[in-house]
Amino acid sequence: MIIAVDGPAGSGKSSVSREAARRLGIKYIDSGALYRTVTWFLLEKYGGLTRGKSYAEDCDGLSITQVFNPDGTLTTYANGADVSNKIRDEVIAKNIGIVSDDPLIREYVNALLRRWSMRDSIIMDGRDIGTVVFPDADVKIFLDASVEIRSLRRSLEYEEKGKTVDVNAIKKQIIRRDEEDMSRPFGRLVRADDAFYIDTSSMEMEDVVQSMVDIVRNSTAKTRKN
Repeated sequence: MIIAVDGPAGSGKSSVSREAARRLGIKYIDSGALYRTVTWFLLEKYGGLTRGKSYAEDCDGLSITQVFNPDGTLTTYANGADVSNKIRDEVIAKNIGIVSDDPLIREYVNALLRRWSMRDSIIMDGRDIGTVVFPDADVKIFLDASVEIRSLRRSLEYEEKGKTVDVNAIKKQIIRRDEEDMSRPFGRLVRADDAFYIDTSSMEMEDVVQSMVDIVRNSTAKTRKN
């Protein structure tokens, strides 16, 4: 079973998908972490990246694995080393667009994701999972929220890490990110026609997770009847 979860930045895809996966007893895969890992790997090798240059050939020297732990956490490895914390660095966020816009690197990551999906039932989140990576996914869910709510959530995440943030600055970043994600030449953010839509703006995390679990279970039950 493949469950594809898409949505804009800050809509809570990763956190609710992890918990839904834990409750359903299936594996969670963070596609964004893969692009972050490739970015980290390339920065370690070159120190800086140039937009427009393809680094796809360097992926031949990179082995990425992810382990979904029983407690709902996810560990990402690059060539056997745990990089889960390293790939969340600010410098990664500033350079990931150079990597994720490379069609050859997207092909590399998508091929990896598809191989993993052949081994286990999975929930995977991203921005083009239900449209490009798995257009025939068993269940597609599109998570959304207002810009204001997403900005607040993101600023709270930073504050929990001890970072001082400007909510207005975060809001501008999210608006810019939305514009970029919806206009990217490859892997742009699009809601699949057959995706279940959930607006999480006024929902607690528990309610969102339960809604996802119910959608999956109901869809699975209908499939079995047919």
